[in-house]
Amino acid sequence: MKFSIRGECMRSISDGQSVQVRRQRLYLPGDVIVVRRRDDWNAHRFLGYAPSVHGLVALTQSDDAAKRDPAALASAIVGRATCEVRASDRLSALGKYARAMILRVAGVGR
Repeated sequence: MKFSIRGECMRSISDGQSVQVRRQRLYLPGDVIVVRRRDDWNAHRFLGYAPSVHGLVALTQSDDAAKRDPAALASAIVGRATCEVRASDRLSALGKYARAMILRVAGVGR
């Protein structure tokens, strides 16, 4: 599946660039994934999975955002965008994921 990207919120993808998106069994922190939302599709950095009352959710965040996106059901993941993912992107995603999990356990920001 091919998608045309709109916006400049991701370092590894330019506005107007087309990316191939492939479904995978496993997504790693730092991957750029496409998530289907109610009225839009987002290509943002995958942080990790988290349990919720609705089932497993995916936590994502754009590279230039201060806060992460609302959690999306894992079933809403369309696939991984074929683009460069640097080691620093993965480390940053892991740090954001750890922070999100700590806040969830502490009961903050649900």
